[in-house]
Amino acid sequence: MIPFSTLNALKNINSGNQMNTSKALQKNLLSNLSLLILNGVIGFWLPHYLISKLSVSIYGLIPLATTIIGYSALITVGINGALSRFMALNLADEDEQGASHTFNTAFTAMGALMLILLPLLIAFSFNVSSFISIPAEAEADSVWLFLGASIAFIITSFTAIFSSSAYVANRLDLVNQATVLNTLVRVIIVVFVFLFITTSISWYGFALFAGGLAGSIYSYYLFRKFTPFIRINLRQFQWSGLSSLLSMGGWLIVIQLGSILFLQIDLLVINKLLGADEAGKYSVILQWSNMIRQFSMSVAGALAPLVLTLYSKKEYEQTIKISKLSNKVLTLFIACVVGVLCVVSEDLLRLWVGSQFASMKWLFIVVLLPLPINLGVQPLFSLNRAFNKVKVPGLFTLGMGLLNLPLAISLVKYTTLGLWGVAIASGIVLTLKNFVFMPLYVASNMKIPRLTFFKASLSSLLITGIALVLTVVYPKIFSITNWPALITHSAVLFALFACIAYVLLSTEERSAVFTKLLKRQRK
Repeated sequence: MIPFSTLNALKNINSGNQMNTSKALQKNLLSNLSLLILNGVIGFWLPHYLISKLSVSIYGLIPLATTIIGYSALITVGINGALSRFMALNLADEDEQGASHTFNTAFTAMGALMLILLPLLIAFSFNVSSFISIPAEAEADSVWLFLGASIAFIITSFTAIFSSSAYVANRLDLVNQATVLNTLVRVIIVVFVFLFITTSISWYGFALFAGGLAGSIYSYYLFRKFTPFIRINLRQFQWSGLSSLLSMGGWLIVIQLGSILFLQIDLLVINKLLGADEAGKYSVILQWSNMIRQFSMSVAGALAPLVLTLYSKKEYEQTIKISKLSNKVLTLFIACVVGVLCVVSEDLLRLWVGSQFASMKWLFIVVLLPLPINLGVQPLFSLNRAFNKVKVPGLFTLGMGLLNLPLAISLVKYTTLGLWGVAIASGIVLTLKNFVFMPLYVASNMKIPRLTFFKASLSSLLITGIALVLTVVYPKIFSITNWPALITHSAVLFALFACIAYVLLSTEERSAVFTKLLKRQRK
């Protein structure tokens, strides 16, 4: 028999703290958008600040460090990625014992992985100059940068398990608070040290560690709040439970490996083949692409716990309906943002990071153009996880990743394309995976017409085409020389593209977005 206090906690997970479907989605979206704005402001300002204090080549080591250390997530995603699904099923059945065993199995397995990984990352950090190109004046400091990033990764990966409790309760807004705390602590330490102590990337490594620790403490607080009936007990580890986690998590590892090869390998290829200075320049160009990618992941992330909840309740039709709508709306919104950035690209780069980057306008555009059709499908990924359809996407993602690496190397090494070669390789591979394969695969699994999701993606091409025409014509008509002018022109352009996007929505889609969702939000 379940104790009264435990039963109350389970009810919190399954009802009160979960809220209703519409309210939960609104709250999660608002939270994710707020987090996106914070990251956007920091991502817009911080690179320019760091470049002014360091140099392009030394600044480039910071995103490279977080990227390379992030490769280690390959071995943790299998457990963290599957834990929330199995805990959701346990809690939906009010199975306290099952939830406890699932959690402790994941906790024990992750602890063992971290004990293996930690000395390897430490060894890598102290020998980092043997693996990548590092400016001579930054060799000593780079060791501490990579060491800080390594320890921060260990802490956040391990304690991500604690966030599963709030995630399953559909309280992504609280999970995001841990990320906000992490980010603010990191930025505050960096700015304080760079202003009053010294300008050294070694301190950025310390800031990564401190931010990760602060966020992890808050994640543990959420774990105790939402699942007080679960106690950390290594004796509850079950090999059968680990096997269940890895039955799904194993393919998530394959997906992660493929994603690394076609999303996070760019800077490493450029660093090795073209040098630290070119890698620093490309990392600046990638900043806006990364922010848009974070936005798409924010929207998809807001939907993920909702999709998981609906799946656990066997409300499959509603799950598909929400995914279809979010796919189209997200695709059109990203097309509007990319359209604006393309039109004002030269002036934006000049005002943001300096006139020396204005000549990289068309490279900037090439990086941005594939994003609407490729990132708009992000909500579909949640369907694959909820329905445990991850094997085929895993194999295809890995295949595309294995194609991207030699393609990028070949275009850089055997042509004169340089940075363009990396951008082109990434765009081709990402389009084959997200625009071609993913909509067909998800539609086939959901037993709906195979071209369902293509309609959403193709609708964005009109906005992209108009944006390209304006990219050539607009600068000849208007001169943008300062930030107020840039903001004003961007707002006008966004309004233009938003009107086109509105026309491309059906009457039913407009009603769902503007009448139901937004009206309820105002209430």
